[in-house]
Amino acid sequence: MGILLTFKHWIKISLATALILPSAALAQCPESGIQISSGSLSQALISLGKQCKISLLVRTSFAANYRVNKQLLQSPQGRFEPALTELLKEAPLSFKKVGPSSVAIIESSTADPTSTPLPTPTQTEEVTVTGQSLTGSHLRHFQSDGYLPVDRLSRDQLEMTGAQTIADLLQFLPAISGNSTSTSVSQESDGTATVSLRNLPASSTLVLINGRRIISDGFNGEATDLNTIPLSIVERVEILKDGASAVYGSDAIAGVVNIILQKNFEGLAVKSYYGQAQQGDRRSESHQLTWGWKNDRAQVMLNLSQTRQAEVMSRNRGVSESADSRNEGGSDQRSSAIPEGFIAISKDEILTNLSSGTYQDWSPEDKFDYSDYSSAIPATQSDSFYIAGNLDIGESTLAFSEFMGVRSTGEAASSPTPVFTRFDNGDLTISADNIYNSFGQDIYDVRRRIVELGARTQENRANTWRINTGLKGFWDDWQWELNASTHQTHKKESLSNVIDPYALSIGLKGPDTCNETTSCIPINLLGPSGSISQEQLNFIRGKSVTTSNSRMTSLTFITDGIIKRIAAGNILAAAGLEFRRESVNLYSNDSSGLSFIGGHAPGSTKGSRIIKEAFAEISIPLSPDSLWLDGAIRTSHYDDFGDTSNPKLAVRWKPIESVLIRGSYTTGFRAPTLTDMNQEGYQTQEFLFDPCTSSNAISLPGCQGQADSSRVQYLTEFSGNPDLKPETSRTLSLGVTWQPAAIEGFSGTFDLYDIKEDKVIATNPQFLLEQNAYFNRYTDLVIRDGYGDVTQIYASRINQGNREIRGYDTAFRYEFHPGVNSHIQLALNISRTLHYLNQSSPESTKQDLTGTFTDILTGGAGSLPKWKANAGIYWKKGPWGAGYTVHYVGGLEESYTNIEGIEDNRTISDWSAHDLQLTFTANQRLKLTAGVNNLLDRSPPFASTAVSNNYDYQTYDLTGRFFYGSLSFKL
Repeated sequence: MGILLTFKHWIKISLATALILPSAALAQCPESGIQISSGSLSQALISLGKQCKISLLVRTSFAANYRVNKQLLQSPQGRFEPALTELLKEAPLSFKKVGPSSVAIIESSTADPTSTPLPTPTQTEEVTVTGQSLTGSHLRHFQSDGYLPVDRLSRDQLEMTGAQTIADLLQFLPAISGNSTSTSVSQESDGTATVSLRNLPASSTLVLINGRRIISDGFNGEATDLNTIPLSIVERVEILKDGASAVYGSDAIAGVVNIILQKNFEGLAVKSYYGQAQQGDRRSESHQLTWGWKNDRAQVMLNLSQTRQAEVMSRNRGVSESADSRNEGGSDQRSSAIPEGFIAISKDEILTNLSSGTYQDWSPEDKFDYSDYSSAIPATQSDSFYIAGNLDIGESTLAFSEFMGVRSTGEAASSPTPVFTRFDNGDLTISADNIYNSFGQDIYDVRRRIVELGARTQENRANTWRINTGLKGFWDDWQWELNASTHQTHKKESLSNVIDPYALSIGLKGPDTCNETTSCIPINLLGPSGSISQEQLNFIRGKSVTTSNSRMTSLTFITDGIIKRIAAGNILAAAGLEFRRESVNLYSNDSSGLSFIGGHAPGSTKGSRIIKEAFAEISIPLSPDSLWLDGAIRTSHYDDFGDTSNPKLAVRWKPIESVLIRGSYTTGFRAPTLTDMNQEGYQTQEFLFDPCTSSNAISLPGCQGQADSSRVQYLTEFSGNPDLKPETSRTLSLGVTWQPAAIEGFSGTFDLYDIKEDKVIATNPQFLLEQNAYFNRYTDLVIRDGYGDVTQIYASRINQGNREIRGYDTAFRYEFHPGVNSHIQLALNISRTLHYLNQSSPESTKQDLTGTFTDILTGGAGSLPKWKANAGIYWKKGPWGAGYTVHYVGGLEESYTNIEGIEDNRTISDWSAHDLQLTFTANQRLKLTAGVNNLLDRSPPFASTAVSNNYDYQTYDLTGRFFYGSLSFKL
C-alpha cells in the first residue's frame, strides 16, 4: 500500500530527472539491435518479424537459397527498415510496406543482371506469413488480406483519444452502440464497465486478453468488467465484427474485443496525465512506469500504473439537474416519498406533515427531487501491476509467463433512502397503537424520505489477478502453444444508510411488539422532516454488503500450420483442445431473507462447472491467390447443461488484385452463466411504467381502474433458473475490401451483417407489467392489491423470444506524405442499423426497435441509433502532431407518457462531439500532449424516459468540455 501511495510522487521525480539524461528512441524494434542466428534467410526474416512486431510476406523460393551469418542488425530509433535492408543486401530482394505493420518481400528492381537469378515461382510454392496472428482465427493470415472484418486500434491511436480507461476508449466506436460501455452508477449499477457490439447485450460480446478468454464479472456474471484491465499496458485493441463461436466458443455471438497487452519493451518510461472538465469537476490523473530488459534469450517487462477520476454530480449538469423534466417536454419523475411524508389515511385523504408539525393535504407537486443527491458519474480509481517475460529454452521453443494484478474502487452517492410502507419488503403497516400514531387506525400507505439518515453511499472494490504461463514453438511448417491460466476476481460492494426491513417492521408496531424485551425502538414515520431521532436511526440503519469470488482456470493446446501444398497454394489448418473450470460464490447480508430497503444487492449465488472443448479450422485455396474456402468448428461440453457444436463456413474471392469479396455463415451460442442458473431470489425497487396508471386504464383488460400514477418504482423479485437453455444464433455476413493500386495509401471496406438470435435469456419485469395490463396475462407473476396497484413482480430468468439484427459497416482510410518527414491520415467509420426486430416472447409480435430508445433499466434495449459514425484527420510533421476527431450518434424516437397522462412519441436529437489533440516530441524521448474532448461542449440529448439523469448514460458522455495534458519520457 505504501508503495502505491508514493508511486505518483516517484514518477514526478523521475520525469524531472529524466529530462537531463541522454537521448534514446521510442522503438518498435529493440533499441539494442536485432539478434539474427546463422541459418536460412527465411528463418532470419521470421526472427526479424517477431522482434519488430511486423508481418512479413515472402515466397519461400525467394529466400530458400540464401544463408545468413549470426549478426546483430542495427535498428536506429527502433526502425526496422535499416535492419531489413542490411539483411537483404546479399540477395536480389527488396521490400515494400503493404499495411500499417505489414511488409512484402519483393524482387529488387535494381538487381545485378549478372547475379544468380531468382527461382521461377511455381504454383506449389508457399506464401508464408510471419509476425502477429489475427483476431478471429487460429490460422496465420496476412493482416492486409482482409480475411476478417477486424478493426485495429494501435497504441498511437489509443493515445490520440485521450482516454484513460478502456471503457472511455470504446464508447464512441461506431460498431459499439446500444448497450455500449459506461461506468456510470445508477440505482441498479454495480460499478462495472462492459462493452457490446451490434446493439446486442454485453453478454453477446466476448472479451479476450492476448487472444485468450478471461473471467466474467463476479456480480452479474454476464460479461467482462473492463475496469479490471488497465489501459496503460494495452499495446492495441482488435475488434472482430463477426460471430466467432466456432473459433472461441460461448459469448462470441456479436463479435470479439481482443485486448493485446504490451510485451516487447526495452528501457525505462514514465508518463503522467492530468485532466479536468470545464465545470471544475471530473478531475482525472494517471501515472505509470514501464521498464523492460532483454538479451538474446530472455525478455522481461514490468508496468506499474495508477488512475484516478473524480465524480460528476447530477445537479451540476443542465440535462440531469432535476428529475422533473416537464419543462423539456418530458414527465415528472420525482418521488412521492418526501421528507414531510405522504400519509394515506384513506384512498381519498392523503396528508403531509409540515415542519411546524401540522398536517395538510398532500399535493401532486409535493415530490422529492433525488437528482440533488445523486452521482451521475462515479469517482473511480485503480492501481495495477503487470509483469511479462519469456525465455528461449531451445532453438524452436519459447517459455512465456505473465501476471496482472488490479485493485479498483468506485464510489457514488444517491438520494436518502425512501420508505413505501405499502409496497416495500415485509409488514410495514403502522399499527394504530404505535406511540406516534395519532390517527387511531392502522395506516398502510406512508411514503417517507428518510433524510435524517443522509445520502446513501455506494462503494465498490475489486481485486483481480491473472496468471498465464506456457510454452510455444514450431517444427517445420507448424507452430504450437500450450497455455495454462488462472484468473480470479474478488469483489465487495457496500451500500450505507439503507434500512433493515425487520427492524423497521417491529418499530412501526405498538408496545405489545415493540418494547424493551424485543430491544425495539419505536419509529416515527408520521412526523415532519427531522422528527426521527438518532436513537431511532441507529435502530433501523443498515448496511448492505455483497461479496463475490469468481475463478476460472484453463488449459489450452493449439497447433496450426500447413497440412498440404496443392496447385492453388497451401492448405492451412489449426486444431486444439481446451479444458476450463468456472466457479462463482456470491453472498449478500440481506436481513432475514428480505433485501434492505433502499438497497439492490443481488441474490446469493454458488455454483461451478467444467467445460471441455475441441476446435479446428481449415483454409483451402481453390484458385491461386484469388479464391479460398475457409471453415471452422468448435464442439463444447458443459457438465451443467450439455453439448453444443458450432460451425463456420466462409468464402473469399479476389476478382482483381485490388478487390476482395468475403462472405460467411456461422452459428453461435451463449451458455447461461452460473449466475443465470444458480442465483437465489432477491428483491429491489425497479423503475418501471405500469400501463394501469394511464388515464385510459379502465379500458385495459388487466386493470381494475386507474392505479396510483405517482409511483415510478415497483418491488421486483429476480432469481436464476437451473433449467435454462443456451441462447443460439446464426450470422450471415458479406463484405468487400478495396485497395486501389492507383491511389496509394487508400483503403475502403463495406460489411453487411444479419444476426438472428433465439432463446434469449432475460428477466423483463416491464414486459410482464405490459402483458398483465394489456392482456391480463401473468397474473401469478404480477401481483396487484384490491385497488389495482402492483405490490410485487416475480421475474425469474427464462428463455424468451428472439432478435433479428441487420445492418452494415463501412470504413475509408487514406494516408499520404505531402512532404519530407510529414504524414497525413484521413479516416471515416460508419455503422448503419437497418432493422432490429425484437420478440419479447413466443406469443408476442415482433417490434422493429431501429432508431428508438427504451431504457435498459426498465427492460428496454437502450439506444439503437440508425446511424453512428466517427471521422478524423491526423497530421504529423517532424516533432509535431495533431488530431481532430468527430463522433456522431443519430437521432432517436421514444415513447413516453406526457403531462396529460397520455402516451406519446418524441424525438431525441442527434449528437456529436469534437475532440482535438496536439503533440510535440523532442529527440524521440520527451513527448508533450495537450487536448480537449467535446470541444463544443455538447450536452447529451434529453430523453424523457431515461431513468437515470434524463439521458442514456450508456451511449453519451455527460462530462462536457474536458481539457487534458500529459508528459511522457523514455530512457
